[in-house]
Amino acid sequence: MLYDFQEELVIRPLHSGDVYASFQFRTLWETDFTRENKVSHYRLFPKSLGQVISKFSVRELHISFTQGYWRTMQWGQPFLPSPPGAELWVWFQDSVTDVDGTWKELTNVLSGIFCASLNFIDSTNTVQPSASFKPLGVGNVTDHRFLRYATLPREIVCTENLTPWKKLLPCGSKAGLAVLLKSEKLFHSSFHSQAVHIRPVCEDEQCKTTSWELRQTLNVVFDLHTSGQGKREWSLFKMFSRTLTESCPLASSSKIYIDITDNPQKCLFKCLPHTSS
Repeated sequence: MLYDFQEELVIRPLHSGDVYASFQFRTLWETDFTRENKVSHYRLFPKSLGQVISKFSVRELHISFTQGYWRTMQWGQPFLPSPPGAELWVWFQDSVTDVDGTWKELTNVLSGIFCASLNFIDSTNTVQPSASFKPLGVGNVTDHRFLRYATLPREIVCTENLTPWKKLLPCGSKAGLAVLLKSEKLFHSSFHSQAVHIRPVCEDEQCKTTSWELRQTLNVVFDLHTSGQGKREWSLFKMFSRTLTESCPLASSSKIYIDITDNPQKCLFKCLPHTSS
């Protein structure tokens, strides 16, 4: 497998009456950004992020933009926790000699890619964790001299951040599950968080070959009023003001899951229209 793209949406009705929607878009690419020969054809992988990995010798990159606070007592545990504002943590290759200088240059470039204020990250709000933020990909590099972490809790998340995030997808927001991502609905929700995670992963169980994984996630909680009949009714249109129109032709898999585990009243759910299988 040289490259692959998969997308999925998990919808979880919460016992609080809210609805939690979690999108995940996963792009895999079997290539080596660290080699001397520059990559010229990026295929499904965003060129801007591929160049970031290569230029700044990035081993892993994790960035999130979050609006609102996650209410654990009402909503349970999120799939991916994230603090309000902007969060960024990066593992660099052990070949980097000036980690602080590379970190500063990287934040300036990411600021332009995501239209965010990441250029305000400096030595006053950057830390070098020694016991947390372990690598999530293969390689198991644990020398924390090559790790940097920063947050901007006052960063305001808006449409200017969502638009470049959607442009990183192979089909953008023109097809597939991403057509549901309408900024007017997302930013008027109870909670909204979008993230980008890049790491090296194994191709097989023996890990003879590795690929780069780009995982774009978007999590949102909608406060939907129950109907007058006491039924918890919701729909894609009610949540996103859009419905699915056409699939992304570049996706090898596109799935929607309904998670009903958070259902203390044992309510019965009926999904319409019925699945074809």
